[in-house]
Amino acid sequence: MKIVHLVLSNVYAGIEQHVNELVLNLEQESKTDVIIICNKEIASKFDSNNIQVINNFSRRSPIGLIKLLLKIHKIKPDIIHTHGSKTTSIINVIKKFLPIKHVATAHGIKNKTSVYKKATKLITVSQMVKESIDASSVVINNWYPPIVQDKKSLNNDYVLAVGRLEKVKGFDLLIQSWINIKDNLIIIGSGKEYDSLINLISQHNLDTKIQIIDEMSQEDLADYYKNASMLVISSRSEGGPRVALEALCQEIPVISTNVGHMAEILPKELLAEPDNLESLKDLIETYVGNQNYSQDSIYKYIEQEFSGISQSKKILNIYRELFVS
Repeated sequence: MKIVHLVLSNVYAGIEQHVNELVLNLEQESKTDVIIICNKEIASKFDSNNIQVINNFSRRSPIGLIKLLLKIHKIKPDIIHTHGSKTTSIINVIKKFLPIKHVATAHGIKNKTSVYKKATKLITVSQMVKESIDASSVVINNWYPPIVQDKKSLNNDYVLAVGRLEKVKGFDLLIQSWINIKDNLIIIGSGKEYDSLINLISQHNLDTKIQIIDEMSQEDLADYYKNASMLVISSRSEGGPRVALEALCQEIPVISTNVGHMAEILPKELLAEPDNLESLKDLIETYVGNQNYSQDSIYKYIEQEFSGISQSKKILNIYRELFVS
C-alpha cells in the first residue's frame, strides 16, 4: 500500500507538524510506503527520508496543476491524503485524471467546506470541526507531539501562549486582558501581526510584563513549557489546538477560549467565549496565579486518549479499509 501526503504550504506550522508526526508513526508501525509531496520551502523541516519536492507550485497556475498531476501519476499511490481545504480543492480538480482514493483531513473551521464532500473519506480533528462541515466524517483528534516527554519543572516563571501571530489566534485580546495581571506573559510565534502586537503592548504599558519571542524548534519550545505556570489559548477559531495537548501532557494547566476540541478536554469554567474580550479577561483574572485548583484528571485523560501512536493507528485503519474496498 502506497500513501501520498500532500502539503503545499510555504510555512511549517501546525498542519505540517501533524503530517510529519503522522508519517513517522506510520513508518514505524506498518510496512506502508508513505511519501510526502511538499514545496521546497518546507522540505527540510520533515523528518522522513521519503520526500518529493514540487518547485514553484501555484494552485492558480494550470502549469502547476499539471506538474503535480504528473508527479502523482509517476508515484502511482493507492491513496492520497490531503490536509486542509486548499490542498483538498487542488486534488478535487486533478483526481479526475487519476484512479485514486482520496482521504482528506479538515484541521479547522472554514467558511467554505463543500470541498470536503468529494473526498472518499473525511477525517476531522475535533467534534466541533465535524459539526461545522456538511459531510460525513470520522473524528480523530489531534495528538500531543512525541518530543514532549519530560514533566514540567517547579519554577513557574511565567504564563505561556504559543501560535502564529495572526488575528485568528486572538493575541490582541490576550494582551488587552493582561492589564490587571501581575504574572509575566511570554508569547512565542511569528507572523504578520508582530508589529501591531508590539504596539499594543506599548500602548497599555505592558512592556515589562509581556514578551514576544520568535517561533522555535519543538526541542527549544519544550524548555519554555517546563518553566511555565500555565498555557493560555486566546484563539478566535481553531481546529485543535495542538498546543493545548503539548502543555497538558507535561502537566501544565491550560485555560482557553471555547474553540476546536477544547470543550471536549476542559470543563466549561475554564473556557471563555471566542472573540469576546470581557469573557477572556474574566477567565484570565480568575485563574492566572490561582493555585487552588487541579487539572490532574485532565492530564490523565490526555495521556490515555491523545497519544500519537493510537491516533495514527486509527488513520492507518482507514487506509486499509479503503485499500481493500
